Amino acid sequence: MASSATVWPFEGTKLAVLADCHIHPGGGPAFLEALLDAIAAEDVDLIVTLGDMGEAAGLEQLAELAPVIGVRGQDDSDDPRTDQKFLRLTTGRYDLGCVFDAKAAGLATTIDPFDQTPDAVEVSKRLFGVYVDVLLHASTHKAAEDRFGAKGSALNPGSAVLPAEGCAPTWLLLNISESGCYGRIVPVP
Repeated sequence: MASSATVWPFEGTKLAVLADCHIHPGGGPAFLEALLDAIAAEDVDLIVTLGDMGEAAGLEQLAELAPVIGVRGQDDSDDPRTDQKFLRLTTGRYDLGCVFDAKAAGLATTIDPFDQTPDAVEVSKRLFGVYVDVLLHASTHKAAEDRFGAKGSALNPGSAVLPAEGCAPTWLLLNISESGCYGRIVPVP
């Protein structure tokens, strides 16, 4: 089955996942130094953005910490690192599917709270080429850790810059090893 996703082989063990930051230099939101320091302290191998990151200047700031790749949301400038709608990161053992809006992609009936569609396995195979172990999604500005079928998790990093009302600014740290693939929502200090 042909996939719609760009496939990115990944050999590292740590990912920082960000979304919904809406970075617009010259008057708009900006990354807090505490966030950039926290990501740098984790020594991540790759930064994954899940859309609505804003202008490329934000991606450039992140690229000073680690390579950046991601998917496009509604508020993203043209940039080859984030010009795909669907992205599959593959480690050989785990497949991670990246999408901005899981509901619009047909993977969820609702995204806040996350509730997968009855045909999510088939949709995952159509979009990503496989039934992914972890679904990384965004667009709510609210962090969430949910189930994605019997196989894995649906993780939303929330927003490190513009969180939903009543929510703290957050990002996701994902550790991948032979013993498993584990995500942790990290509050911005």
